[in-house]
Amino acid sequence: MLLLATSMVLLIASIILLGKTIVYYRGVKRLLETGLKPIGKARKRYVVFTALCEERVSQRDVENAISETMKKHYGVSIYRKASPQVILYDESTGRGVVRVLHAYTSYLIATLGLTKRAGGKNCLIAPIKTTGTLRKAREILSKSKI
Repeated sequence: MLLLATSMVLLIASIILLGKTIVYYRGVKRLLETGLKPIGKARKRYVVFTALCEERVSQRDVENAISETMKKHYGVSIYRKASPQVILYDESTGRGVVRVLHAYTSYLIATLGLTKRAGGKNCLIAPIKTTGTLRKAREILSKSKI
């Protein structure tokens, strides 16, 4: 009889705790959902960079290197929110432009500095300048002497 009463008390306590846990997680879920809703149009930034590599590397190799480094250091969720894309890349000079959402520009610049290999070759990627328009980024690419 005592065993039955004890098990009933434990069952009731676990049901109450389960209910409180569900309420807590619903609140957390609501907070996260409201924080992720976009407000207005997403603003983009264009980061002009130069890739100093042992040999020529392709645009795909540079983009893969940047994405892998960003995922490694900041995680997949930051990578997906930032959505970096190599828009322009000149294989002969090693210069290019990466598009990223404005809130994650600092993550991208740090990622460029942390990238050490691209396409299986030793490679340093150095950011040159950040701009708000692709036209200005193209001007910087054409004027850049690095």
